[in-house]
Amino acid sequence: MTSHAEEEESTEKDTRQVPLGELRPDDRGQDEVREDLEESIGRGEPRPLTREEREAAAHDPGPAKTVYAPASERVAKPPLAEDEKFIKQKKDES
Repeated sequence: MTSHAEEEESTEKDTRQVPLGELRPDDRGQDEVREDLEESIGRGEPRPLTREEREAAAHDPGPAKTVYAPASERVAKPPLAEDEKFIKQKKDES
């Protein structure tokens, strides 16, 4: 027979809140898929993609190809307003 104190102690253990993502000692080995996923993340392996991510990847056209203008069509672009400060500063230092 168990004493009243032992029964209270066992019910306290059952009702204690476990931190989010943690398993109680008696739950270990119950969710093998999740444990494998957590271990693989810990080893630095990439996580599996979600359904939305897989769908987005399937519809992604990829990077656009770089297009260069012929030399005769190239025109120098004026510097940005903030860049002019640096250009003038370098000329003044020389």
